[in-house]
Amino acid sequence: MSEDLKIKIKQVLNKFRRVRFVHNGRSLKEGVDCLGFLILFYKEFGIDIPSDDGKYIEKDWYLNNPERYIKAIRKLGYKEVGIDDLKPLDLAYFVVNHDVITHSGVIIDNNLFAHMSPKSGLLISKLERHWKKRFRGAVRIIES
Repeated sequence: MSEDLKIKIKQVLNKFRRVRFVHNGRSLKEGVDCLGFLILFYKEFGIDIPSDDGKYIEKDWYLNNPERYIKAIRKLGYKEVGIDDLKPLDLAYFVVNHDVITHSGVIIDNNLFAHMSPKSGLLISKLERHWKKRFRGAVRIIES
């Protein structure tokens, strides 16, 4: 990864340092959820990610439509990549509860990814143990 890209990623992540988690949040000022984080993060790189799939996202959406998140990710049309092929700027997705894909983040370097936590806001986590078990795939949004 180029030094310029490392700097750009760090600058973009710094914008989220004190942003709180808000369900359906799409604003740095009011807060973001994990999808809002992706939307605003990739926008900094000139990529538009849809804010929803045409329907309001309820807090318990995964109970009624467990395939909703993964269908929306696949509908974006980007190349799917496995855990051994991850590169910076890939969008990674995970299961958290109920073995349903409900969480996502951005690979930022080697085995690190950035994501939003309901309790902590922006987190930088290692893709090992806890998260590696929950990893279900990724898509290459930007060739880095």
